[in-house]
Amino acid sequence: ADKTISLGEIRLQEKVMQMKEVVVIAKKPLYEQKIDRLVINVASAITYTGLSALDILERSPGVMVNRIAGSMSINGKSGVIIMINGKRNYMDLATVLQMLSGQPSGNIERIEVITTPPANFDAEGSAGIINIVLKSNNKYGTNGSFTLTAGYSRGAQNAASMNINHRKGKVNLFGNISYTRDNFQQLWDNYRALEYNGELHENHSENHRQVQVNQFNGQAGVDIELSKKTIAGVLLSGNYRNWEMYSPNTASYSSSGQVDTVVAVDNNELHTTLYYGANFNIQHQFKPDEKLVFNADYLHYQDKNPNTYNNSYYMPSGGLLYEELMKSDKVTPLEFFVLSLDYSRKLTKKIEMEAGLKGTSSHSTNTVVVSTLEQNEWVTDSLLSGIHHINEKIGAAYTSFNVRLSDKTSVKAGLRYEYTHTRINSESRQAGVARDYGNLFPSLFFMHNIKEDQSLNFSYSKRIWRPSYSNLAPYVIFLDPKTFQTGNPALQPSIIDALSASFTYKSKILTLSYDHTANDINQTPHVDEASNRMISAVQNTKGGQSFTLGFSLPIKVNNWWNMQNNISGFWREMIVFYKEEVRSETTGMFANTMQNFILPKNFSISVSAYYNTGGAWGLYKFKSMGSMDIGFQKKLTKMRSTLALNFTNILNSQKARLTADLADQNLLMRNVYIFSYPTVNLSFSKNFGNDKVQGKRDRSTGAEDEKGRAQ
Repeated sequence: ADKTISLGEIRLQEKVMQMKEVVVIAKKPLYEQKIDRLVINVASAITYTGLSALDILERSPGVMVNRIAGSMSINGKSGVIIMINGKRNYMDLATVLQMLSGQPSGNIERIEVITTPPANFDAEGSAGIINIVLKSNNKYGTNGSFTLTAGYSRGAQNAASMNINHRKGKVNLFGNISYTRDNFQQLWDNYRALEYNGELHENHSENHRQVQVNQFNGQAGVDIELSKKTIAGVLLSGNYRNWEMYSPNTASYSSSGQVDTVVAVDNNELHTTLYYGANFNIQHQFKPDEKLVFNADYLHYQDKNPNTYNNSYYMPSGGLLYEELMKSDKVTPLEFFVLSLDYSRKLTKKIEMEAGLKGTSSHSTNTVVVSTLEQNEWVTDSLLSGIHHINEKIGAAYTSFNVRLSDKTSVKAGLRYEYTHTRINSESRQAGVARDYGNLFPSLFFMHNIKEDQSLNFSYSKRIWRPSYSNLAPYVIFLDPKTFQTGNPALQPSIIDALSASFTYKSKILTLSYDHTANDINQTPHVDEASNRMISAVQNTKGGQSFTLGFSLPIKVNNWWNMQNNISGFWREMIVFYKEEVRSETTGMFANTMQNFILPKNFSISVSAYYNTGGAWGLYKFKSMGSMDIGFQKKLTKMRSTLALNFTNILNSQKARLTADLADQNLLMRNVYIFSYPTVNLSFSKNFGNDKVQGKRDRSTGAEDEKGRAQ
């Protein structure tokens, strides 16, 4: 039966409980394919800790670094522009690569490989653009992070980096600094053979390079919100690199299998580079969908590269024939002034417009002096010495329209015009170089979303590759008394047409690309058969074409194991020149994988490997190269820190091997270059300051443009 029970009066009291800190972690994938670029999230990779930016690029899909020539290629195509935080670096590529070899990964957020840049980018770069984005944040208060790395690879390799940000009210101050000190060894092995007067002449040299490098990188800037619609920013940046090398080298010259002469060379090299720059930026937001951005940049670059060569010539039996003392000196100051104005506006709900102007003025004086000590007096070699003045002005204008045809389909079309005025004068030679030319550079992008997780993309762009300053104004590097490298003031720019198509299905990406190049620029040897003396210089060739097929396959095996796999194959045809036109056809493949294992108690392990079957570079063909790395990481959550132990190049397989076998042209060359040996490093990273309150501003300021946030 139903009963009524009285429990009396019950009072509920309020009890306030405070939750502990909630940490939400969103981990980015290692590779992200955007419409026009591949994004490599460096901060997400354990095995990248302790490496340099150049080491990471060597392990990136489709990227090949030639350290001996100071060049880089993407998908087998040379001509790469390097940008730091969305700003182009105007230094010579060889020098930029040297700088990147000292840029620690602890200071890098991501690397973007842009193979088909839109019209708002400079048209420079036959292979495309690589944009390196340094770490930054937009949180209120004072915050930042630092990384310390200690390593060893036939010499101590240490690095330290820090970035800091202070945001209060309408002012944001930020900066980053890094320092590396590396001691390492390299081996260069060069062999050359040809026939002359019925005899086989051979030249073989070994360079055992012992190197110490100290490098500083730094940036400092400020954002000021002048009004609700106007923001101004100033950014200062600089880099100093000091390379000191002692290399005891040996070279032997043979005829018909018999050694004629042996040369012992003591080479001492000092190579210092100094770069500093200043940027002023102001942005005005007329409306939420309309803005104007002005940039003014000044850049200064100084390169000094003195070398001494103490050459001792011996008979095959070991008796000393004579000694020779040589020296070379190279001094190259460069100055750049850059002004740009960019305007963007949303015309309708479906149409967005961009337009802009840019002007660049540069001046360089390249002084090269090569001399030999004769009877206690230095005698200058007029053939290898000279002073070149290079003045160049480039004016550009562009416009592009982004049209959304439907909810699933959009098109972006752009057109850029660049006019180039170049003058090269030599104090030691009467003949100069004068060039004036203008070019139109169209670009077109098409994207169609078939379904929510499927999309199809097409792109086309026309590009230009202008000769670098060192390639135009010669430098001189001796590998042995009969083998050296220099430049070529008569170089012409290359013109490139590039097409690309990609299909994305649930983050899996299939890409097919094609490019055609006219007046390609390649390193080409010139050999005097009578003396067996080789001068290696860059020159224009007829051109070439290439196809590339790539596949990106991320796989999540389970909650504690995920992997990223990439494979790309390419076919490339080039018409190069040595005595006559030589057709060079090559196929190759690049594959890499990264296996990540998430273990209990904030431990994780990452195993990565890459393999490059090789390719072609002018007359040379590259043989296969690869590396295997393994990293261990422990997150110290209470300390907001991370500890990482990494072993790189475990198999000692990073050896660049080049061959040029031209029987019809009477030339055989084999070269082996070892730039790195197995390395171990230990890194400690720590975040500090306020990390709980995000800044409310979400605008593109001058400094934020510098930090590469514009996608």
